[in-house]
Amino acid sequence: MARNISAGRKHFPFFYGWIIATLTFFALSTFGIRISFGAYFTTWEEDFIIGRTVVALISTLGWVSFAVFQPVIGKLLDRYGSRYVLSCSVLLIGITLLLSSVAAQFWQMIVFLGVIASIGFAGTSSVAATSVVAHWFVEKRGLVLGFVTSGMAVGHLIIVPVTFYLIANYDWRLAMVVMGLAMTFLLAPLCYLFIRSRPEEIGLHPYGEKKTAEQQRPVQPVAENFKGLKPVSVFKERDFWQLTIPYFFCGFTDVGLIGSHFIPFAEGKGFSLPVIALVFSVVAAFNIAGTIGTGYMSDRFNRSKLLASIYTIRGFTFILLLTAKTPLSLLIFAAVYGATEMASIAPTSSLCVHLFKADAIGTIFSFIAVSHHLGAAAGSFFAGLSYDLTGSYYFIFILAIILIWGSALTVSRIRDAQVVCVNI
Repeated sequence: MARNISAGRKHFPFFYGWIIATLTFFALSTFGIRISFGAYFTTWEEDFIIGRTVVALISTLGWVSFAVFQPVIGKLLDRYGSRYVLSCSVLLIGITLLLSSVAAQFWQMIVFLGVIASIGFAGTSSVAATSVVAHWFVEKRGLVLGFVTSGMAVGHLIIVPVTFYLIANYDWRLAMVVMGLAMTFLLAPLCYLFIRSRPEEIGLHPYGEKKTAEQQRPVQPVAENFKGLKPVSVFKERDFWQLTIPYFFCGFTDVGLIGSHFIPFAEGKGFSLPVIALVFSVVAAFNIAGTIGTGYMSDRFNRSKLLASIYTIRGFTFILLLTAKTPLSLLIFAAVYGATEMASIAPTSSLCVHLFKADAIGTIFSFIAVSHHLGAAAGSFFAGLSYDLTGSYYFIFILAIILIWGSALTVSRIRDAQVVCVNI
């Protein structure tokens, strides 16, 4: 039976990797569930009779757990493959949502959502997407990375409003049941049945492998003496740190600063909640365009220069935000910022795949991803601290502009024409 299935996939009317990329896209859309946790805060406070600080423990522990388990997920991807990691991660998310829907005490919610579910979200992150695309695609790698990671933005755009609707018209527990059932009995089985970790498992070659081998000259490694070393040997590589440190400040300025503090900042400037909600929708919509667009450009332009451009433009968006006085000016900020918020994922992932050996790419990119999530935690914390000390977000935004423009200068110096070999 297994042979017949493999044979069928080998003679599929189009490259089977596109199906795997689509399923990975849907797996990454679970990011929308994670983003939607804020919609539950008020009802949790009422049901469990607790304060906002206690409720926020879910987000705090969630970021820490997400960051800590990125290297673990990377290693699992390299050892067991994306089929098992993605299907088990989606299943874990689904089960924890179902368990949370019947939680009687809030400490159970903290454990289920703040810790266990976050392990599942770590398995459906850009680390998994990078591993999938690195093994299945040689040509159009940047475009496919952009498409797959845009699933995060689509999840944000669709799941968040659906969650709001279910909570407002029914109950927060029902909202979790609906999401949990979809993950457990639909998406997880699809991932297990149809995803394969490598094309060789079903008698295929990576997309564009032969064409690339014929048209491009072989590239010699930067340092032959790195062969046989562990993936942690990348810590000695300048290129690794030129990607990792700016990615920390990327997380500091997007998820950390804007993701956590945009609402109180906009409210402080006198904008209404309907306008702020519209801004979030515009950001999510332009996230999709930004991730796919920069993925496409990653195949055609110097990726280090592209990444530098994204960081530079983001710095200008903060100037737009600081000077915004009308809903129109805020929406202009939303469009430009949204186009850059997730746009850094594809060129960063593509650069990582290009610079380091694909067999260890899950582990290596997980190291880089950790920096982003730690940056997010730092951005959220220091923005709040800055506001408490000064009564304004002005200082933290000026600091963010300096940091992100410094990051643009750093990534512009990354080599985008050589390969570093790192073996397991």
